[in-house]
This record gives sequence, structure tokens and C-alpha cells, in this order.
Amino acid sequence: MDDRLALVHILDTATSQDPRQVSQAEESLKTLVAKPNFHAMLFDIFADRSISTQIRWMATITLKNGVEKYWKRSALHPIKLEEKELVRPRLFTMLDESNPLVAMQYCLIVSKIARWEFPRVWPGFVDEILTHIQTIASDQTSPAVRRSTMEHNALYILHLFIKTLSARTLALERQALRQATPHIFSVLASIYADRIAQFHTIMVHNDGKIEGNTAFFEQTYPLLKSIRYCIKVLRRLWVFGYENIENADEVAQNFYMTSIGHQKGFFDVFRPLALSSSHVPDDYQLVLRKIVLLYGKMYLDFQKYHAVRFITVPCVKQMLQWYWQQISAEGPRLMAPIDDPDSAQEPVLEPLLIQGLELYKNVVKNFFYTANDNGEMDDEVKSCRQVIDGDILTPEFVGKMAELLMYYYIPLKPKDLERWQDDPEGWLADEESDYWNFDVRRCAEHLFIDLVNQKRGQVAPVLTNLVMQPENIANGTLSLTEQHYQREGCYAALGLCANDLYDYVDFCQWLKAHHIPDSPMDIAKWRVAWLVGKWVVVKFPVKERSSAYELLLHLAQTNGSLVVQIEALSSLMRCVDDWDFDPEQFAPYLQATFEVIARMLNKVDMPESRMRIVNFLSSIVQRMQREIVPYAESMVQLIPSLWQSAAGENMYQISIMVLVTRVIEALGSQSTNLQSFTAPLVRYSTDPNNPAHVYLIEDGIELWLTLIRNATVLDPTVIELLQLLPQLLQYSTETLRKVLKVVEGYMLIDGAGVFQHSGPPIIDALHSLVTDTTLAVRAIAAGYSTLNIIVQCVPPEIGGQAIIDSGIMWTAFKFVLEKKEAALALVHHAIFLSRVAVHYPQLFREFIMSQTVEAAGTFTQNWIELFDDTGNVAQRRLFALSFAVAIATTNDGVLKELPLMMPLWNDIMSDTGASLVYFSDVDDDMPDDYGEVMVAENARRRKLLGADPAHKFDIKHVLSDSMKECERLNGADRFHHIIAQVDARDLEDFKNQLN
Repeated sequence: MDDRLALVHILDTATSQDPRQVSQAEESLKTLVAKPNFHAMLFDIFADRSISTQIRWMATITLKNGVEKYWKRSALHPIKLEEKELVRPRLFTMLDESNPLVAMQYCLIVSKIARWEFPRVWPGFVDEILTHIQTIASDQTSPAVRRSTMEHNALYILHLFIKTLSARTLALERQALRQATPHIFSVLASIYADRIAQFHTIMVHNDGKIEGNTAFFEQTYPLLKSIRYCIKVLRRLWVFGYENIENADEVAQNFYMTSIGHQKGFFDVFRPLALSSSHVPDDYQLVLRKIVLLYGKMYLDFQKYHAVRFITVPCVKQMLQWYWQQISAEGPRLMAPIDDPDSAQEPVLEPLLIQGLELYKNVVKNFFYTANDNGEMDDEVKSCRQVIDGDILTPEFVGKMAELLMYYYIPLKPKDLERWQDDPEGWLADEESDYWNFDVRRCAEHLFIDLVNQKRGQVAPVLTNLVMQPENIANGTLSLTEQHYQREGCYAALGLCANDLYDYVDFCQWLKAHHIPDSPMDIAKWRVAWLVGKWVVVKFPVKERSSAYELLLHLAQTNGSLVVQIEALSSLMRCVDDWDFDPEQFAPYLQATFEVIARMLNKVDMPESRMRIVNFLSSIVQRMQREIVPYAESMVQLIPSLWQSAAGENMYQISIMVLVTRVIEALGSQSTNLQSFTAPLVRYSTDPNNPAHVYLIEDGIELWLTLIRNATVLDPTVIELLQLLPQLLQYSTETLRKVLKVVEGYMLIDGAGVFQHSGPPIIDALHSLVTDTTLAVRAIAAGYSTLNIIVQCVPPEIGGQAIIDSGIMWTAFKFVLEKKEAALALVHHAIFLSRVAVHYPQLFREFIMSQTVEAAGTFTQNWIELFDDTGNVAQRRLFALSFAVAIATTNDGVLKELPLMMPLWNDIMSDTGASLVYFSDVDDDMPDDYGEVMVAENARRRKLLGADPAHKFDIKHVLSDSMKECERLNGADRFHHIIAQVDARDLEDFKNQLN
């Protein structure tokens, strides 16, 4: 079997319905990728129409994937130049491919190759594809079906190519696009105009009677496909193909100027077909729909990238007026009688309305049409403002726009109420999402907000009058349905524009005057809850907040729509999160709030809804502080079921851990009883062997740290967590600092017990940390800070041997001895050794005595030099005390440096004296107090600070005792010989200081 037949067999196997055969075929194809001429052979199989369509389709998919991965020269197994030359010249030979699936893959192949090779390798691609398009368009001998197929494939290839090229940012490719744009425009604009003329001719021939006209659909469908592809190319060239759009050639200008007329014509064809009860092919409606919307996409892109020119082109007023006509015409159709919501009609083309609303939104409020910070405008901005204020947003039109939006577009529609019943939680989630430009009502809301903001002086007084005087709506001239939607529109406007109406509306007074909560309609109850949430962050006096709490809790407790209850709870959350929130004022409502939250957690199903409620509960705990203590037990009882429901939902699990963290913070030392409950959460979220820890570790460590900081004793379940610390200390991430704080927290509670349980592995992990030269100095300093806490908290008889066995003392000694690092880094090694010397003096002396005289001397000299690189007074005293410990030795390497130590001791004694000196070493990132209760760890740190020899010891007594010990060890004669090496003035000053 030759290679070609073998490849055909593999491709045939790849189309099998048997997953095992497909998997084997995929593996075989992977092994053939690097084989010479593999991709050329795939093209041969695709080009052979005697082979089954399924195999040819699989060949094109494989070839497309190969081009994507291996056509570039930088790929792992790049396609060789010789093989490319076998493929590239044949690319345009298959333009007559009629099978839609195969043709699509073929077009993708050609466009991807052009994407990689234009303009450097294949600079003539544009000319070649345009030549083929022109040849096809002028061919009158080939069958019409074949011509249409070839034209569609060629235009689709060009569309894919231009789509990619217009997104490129390199200067060479941008320049190539601009150079090619006039030629492409001249060719495609001509074909576009011809196809539209042909379509119009057929329309006239049929006297416009197209409903149910099968022959008309068959004749015009290929024309519409060509028109669509032409627009897809030309709209991008119009936006991206010209550096200065003002310099666009006449052909391009004419295309844009006539586009609004063409869009209107195609919409006039589409609208009756969409509303018709007769059969219309789905493909035909779809292509018409896409054509109409493509024009809108061109306008939006043009407005986005050429905002000034968009306004100054002559046809902008005509285009915007046409869009407004559609918006105005569709508005009343959206409304349905309140007693017959099923009669509501869907818009003929909702995306078209969204495009129009978005176009107007970008005109109403746009950076390019406003004055600068100094109130000045350049000539371009002035010309834009003249057009906008004089021709587009006239006072009369602004009033009509505000009225239309308020009465027809921003009120909730019957379909919203239908979703309330079918999927209340999903509806609320969509309301809070950022995808407003996919829904006509939410798009209208954003336009209305900008309109009121920019035209406040004109719109706000009228809107205020309608809102504050309901008789302006509920009069006898309106039907019940009209009254309902206009009232709903006014209420929606009141909330949407709260930031612009606060000077016009007294919302608290309005709320008292309107008894909306008593309404039997859920929509009214939801709206008032929504309104309170909007206004509480804008203008809601603190003294009136109690009425808002009562109202919202009443709505949340009412047995009715779940949407109303969730919205009331969301608005209550905004009240709690507000800057002016008063915990004392809210305290009487805590019990009712917790009851509502517990009930809602049992009602909602979506993890997102549960997460929002849990976040609200966390906010209450954070803002109310110690007030939540009586309810802590009931809150904790909710956690197990919440955690079970959050399985696999990482964000939801994080919100639960944040809640537990804040409960522990609020309880302070009373949280000790929660240790056995919290330990499993900590283990689950921080265990490196649990895949979920990647998402949860940061919040898990925060929970762990909070638990330890507020603990008074350690539960066995919390002690068992120690086994996780050595692994976590290997993580050189942002969590490392907090992991180190967790280690310190354990040591501060029970240094001896914790060290006996897990001390050696923790010391080994810290040893690896402080010797990792890839870490920043700050990380090494944090590691040594933790080691210093351990030395302070663990007695020498328990921790001394483990420190020696770990080798960390030798490591620090070696760093100072060799002095290869910068002083900024070395000082941390020296401080650790000083800490060991002061707390484990016997251990330190034995360690120094084990060194050679030369090594001890060099080390001591470098150690003393680092004294000047220490700015903290407490650390300087620590150095001085450690020097005092060091001289109680017989090692000459240390003793010969006594002349360097003496002036340092004199400076310390003269600067700080012998009195007790305290310096704040309390953790900077730890809250000092929570409510009225001090965080337990702060008390422990202050106690440790008070016991620190650097603060507690009288340095004069320590120096006096060390001198006596040195004399005892070395004998009087040798001691006097050592002392004689000290400068006489330094020695005299030293004696005076001691006396």
C-alpha cells in the first residue's frame, strides 16, 4: 500500500463512529506530521473529487490544523519550503468546491496561508484573489450555480483574510492593508452594486410580490450571499483601511453614503417576511437579517474608531433618523395588556433596535464630542457639537427620546415577568451582568442614564414632575395598561438616574407618599426594593435609614416572588456597605436579618445566588463587629450545609471561608471553640495535595492566620495542621508572608509544644528559604524574622540541638564569613546569629569555639562591620548584647576584635543608657483591636517584646558580667593583655559608662 492510499485509509478511519478507531487514527496522523510532503498529500486527497466527501472533509480539517501549527517557520516541525511550493500554486484551483462543509475548511486553509505569508512571502495574494473574483464576475459561459459557488468561496476567502489583516498592529501589515484597500474597494464595490441592481431588477419583475414566491427566493438567494460577503469585506476596509478617513477615495465614500438607503431597502424586504405567516426559507430570512445588521456593525465600528468623522459625514442625520423610526415604531409593540401578558409581540429585529440605541448612546455621551478640562474645544469638536445640538439632539427630539424610552423601553416587559416565574435567580443574575448591549431594555436604560446626565437641565425637571405627582400619569385619559407602563417607566427612571436627580427629588418623602409595598403586584414590590438600593448610596439621610431597614426586611419576609425577596436582601446589603452605615442603628434589626438570610439560603438554588447572600452575611459581620456574638452559633451551624452545596464551586467556597474568617475576627478570643470546626476548612484549602488548593490557598491561609491570631490555646486538630507548613513554606508566592505569620502565631501560643511536634521540619524549610538566592531580600528577611521568633519562644534545651542539626547556624555564619552578598542581605544573617547568641548563649559560644581562629576572626570582624548597616535601635542593642556574649570565650579570633567592639558598646550605652527601652515590633498588618477586645496575638507579641533582652536587659550589667567571665576564662594576665589592645580613650569611656 503506497503512502497516499495509507493516508486515505487513516482519514477514513478518523470519520468512524467508533471512538477507539478515531483515537487510533488521530495518533497515526500525529506520527505523520513530520513526514515529507504530508500536507501536500492531504491537499491531493482533498482535490480528488472521486474520493468520498467524508474523507475529503477530514483531509481539509487535518490540512487546516497543520497549516495553523506548522506553516510558520518557527514551528516545531515546520513545513518545508519545497512542500509549500507544492501547495500554494494550487490553492485557487478549488474555488468551485460546492460542498458547504468542505468549502468552509478550504477557505480557511487559503486565508490562513495568506495570513502567514502576506505581505512578505506572498505579496501578490490580494491581486491574485481579486483577479479570480473579477474573472468569475465577468464569466457568462459557466453555469450560474458554478459561478455563484466560485464567487462565494472567493469572497469568503477575502473576508477571512481582511478580517485577520485588519486586526494586525505591526506597521508593515497596516501599511499593506492601506495600500491594498483602494484596489479591493474598486473591485468589490462594483460587484456589490451589480448584485444589488440584479436583486432590484428581479424585485421589480415580480412586482414586489415575494411572499411564498419560491422562484424569487431561488433566484435572489445567491445574490444576497454575494452582497453579504461584499459588505463583510467593505465595512472593515472602510473603518481600518484608511489612515485618514477624510482622504478615502470616491468609491469608498459613495459606498458609505448609499449604505443607509440599501439598509432601508433590505429591511423593507425582511420585515414583511418576518411577520408573514407564509413559508419563507430559513436560510433566506437569515441572510437578509445578517445583511441588515452588517450595516449597523459598520456604523458602530465607524463611530468607535472615527468618532469625529462619523458625525461630520452628510448622511449621519438620515441614518440616525431611520434608526429612530424603527425604535419608535417597535416601542408600542413591546407593550402588552396587563391582563393578557401573552399577547406581547417580539421586535421584528431586536438587534437592530440595540444597534440604534447604542449609536444614539455614543452620540449623547462621547469623549470626542466634549470640551477638555479647561472648557475649551478645538475646531473638530466644535463642528461635531454644532451638528449634534443643531441637527440630531435638538431640545424637541431630546424630550421625545426621553419620553419614548421611559414609557416603552425601560419598563419591565411581560417576558421579564415570565422569566421571574421560570428562572428568578437567572433573571436577577442577568440584570447585574455587564452584557447590557445584548438586551434592548438594558441598552435603553444606559442610553436614558446618559441622556439625563448630559441634558439634565432639560430632562430632570420634567422627570421630577412626573415622578413626584402621580396624578400626571394616572389620569382618566390613559388605559390601565398605559398607566401601568408609564408608572413603571417613571419608577425605573427615578432609580436609574438617582445620581442626577438627588438635587430635584426628596426620595424619602416620595417613598412615604407612595404606598408601593402594599401593592398586590410583585413588579411594584420589586421596584421599590430596587429603588431603595439605588438611592441609599446617593441621598438617604442616616436618621431615615431605620424606615429603609424595616421596609426591606418586610419585603424580604413576604411570602411572594423570590425575585422580590432577593432584591430586598441585595438592597439591604447596599445599606450595610454604605459609607454612612451606623452599626448601632442597625443592631435592632440583626435578629430579623439573620432569620431572613437563613430562610433565603434554603430557598435559592444557584451557587451565584448563595454566594451573594453569604457575601452579604460577611459584610454584616464585618460592619457589626462584636454585635454579632449572640448570633455566631447560629451562623456557624449554617456552614456545613453551605460547604456541601459549594462542592466544586471555588468562588462560592472562597466566600464561605471569608465569612468564617470574619466571624472569628468578630469573636476574638471566644473563637477558640471554633478551632475543631475550622481546621478541616483550612486543611482542604491549603493542602498542596488537594487540586482545589490552587484556587483556595490564599483565602485558606488568611482563615488559618486569623484563627491562630485569635486563639488562646491550640486544639489538637489545629496542631495537626502543622504538618502542612513545611510544604507551604516552599511556595515563593504572595502567600509566603502569611504562612510565615502562621508559623510565628503558633510559636507565640506554645513555642515549646509546637516545636516538639513539628519543629525540625519547619526549621529545615526555613533553612531552605533563607538560602534561596533567587528570592528577594525581603523574603529572606521575613524568613529570618520567623526564625528569630522561634528562637525567642523555644527554650534552648528544646530548640538548640535542632537548630544545630539543621545547619542553619553554619549557613548564616558562612554568609557573614565570606561576605559575598550585599550588606542589605548579610545583615539579616547577622541579626539571626545575634539572636541565637543572646537567647542560646552556651550554644553560640560552643559554636564559635568550634571554629578556627582565622575563621572566627574574619567572621567577627565582618559581624562588627554590619553593625553600622543596622538602623533599628533595638537591633543595634541586640548586636551589642551578642558581642558581649561572644567575648566570653578563649578563641583569639574573637578576642582580637575587642578594640572594634568597645566603641560600639560606648555608643549604645550613651544613646540608650541602662534603662528599659521599648520599641514597637508589633506586626504591622495585624488589626490592633477588634471592637472592644484586643486581638489575642497582639497581647502575646507585646509580652514577647517586653521579655526581649534587647529591651529588658540592662546592657551595663551584661557587659560587666561578660568582662568578668572573659577574665575568668582567659586568666588575669591574658585578659589584661587583651584589654591593652583597646584604645585608651575608648577604654576609659567604657569604664566611666559602667560606673
